[in-house]
Amino acid sequence: MGSDSLYIENAASGEEVHVQQPFGVGIHGWFRIVGVSNGNICFKFSREQDDTRLLVWNPTTQCSREIFDPHRDHGRSYFPVYGFGHVPNSDAYTIIHICKRDIADAYIFFSRYCSRRSTWFHCVDCLPGVEKIDPNSVFNNGHAYWITGTGDSYATPKSVLCYSVEDESFSEVSIPVGAIYTVHNLLTHKEKVALLAHTYNEFGYVAAIWHLNEDAGGNRILEQYCRFASRSIRENLILFVDDNLLLLVNNSKERELLVNYRYIELVLTEYDIEHGTRNLLVRRAWRYPETPHPITVRSTLKYFAGMFPV
Repeated sequence: MGSDSLYIENAASGEEVHVQQPFGVGIHGWFRIVGVSNGNICFKFSREQDDTRLLVWNPTTQCSREIFDPHRDHGRSYFPVYGFGHVPNSDAYTIIHICKRDIADAYIFFSRYCSRRSTWFHCVDCLPGVEKIDPNSVFNNGHAYWITGTGDSYATPKSVLCYSVEDESFSEVSIPVGAIYTVHNLLTHKEKVALLAHTYNEFGYVAAIWHLNEDAGGNRILEQYCRFASRSIRENLILFVDDNLLLLVNNSKERELLVNYRYIELVLTEYDIEHGTRNLLVRRAWRYPETPHPITVRSTLKYFAGMFPV
């Protein structure tokens, strides 16, 4: 996708809207989405090199707020993760930043931004046993969640790390042995935080959804909601809509025509868990590096409303 390209898809009308970013990054810059909550989008972006910043933008009202990125105080040698979401029963939102100098280090640098005060709160905290924190995050009902990893290359999931905005405290929920597959993602499913685990074994591609629940004693546990045969769903998972998954895959391909060229392809598909079928929603490709001029566009959108409001 081009450095200044941003598209909003509306499932209800099938309309695709190309909007100008609220920031200009140019050819030397980049941006990524930290999170989406309550109609607002939080970006991390850079116009050049390590000049990173955060920005919260509402595409409907076109209002935006640029926010200092606390990771600039630490540099490249630290491993950052973020979280973004709205505080329940208020119009405030919060941004969470965590970084570690070394994966094995128990101490983390923690920062939380409050939109009401327009300030960052900083502290150093100790999370014994927490090694790698996956950058994939979910914000639900005033809590931010990440997956922690351990083992060789820290690829084995260990727990779901939770931060409560109200209590200003961390807690962990162990991932059961039965939920340790090959690839794991955190999503929201049926208004609950869900762990989606998928792998390939002698039975083919298999996936399972685990819900974060409370037991009789009020302790949070992961319980299996369902298990299903899947084709490969190793793409970047975006979200559940009803019981279906929306998946995004980014491909770089080469094609021989009159002139050889490379192109980047983004494919958004809907995966029906019950029937094991896929439905192409959007396919878009750009010549590389002459983005963002599209080569092909195909859209049969049904469910994308609500992810980004138009």
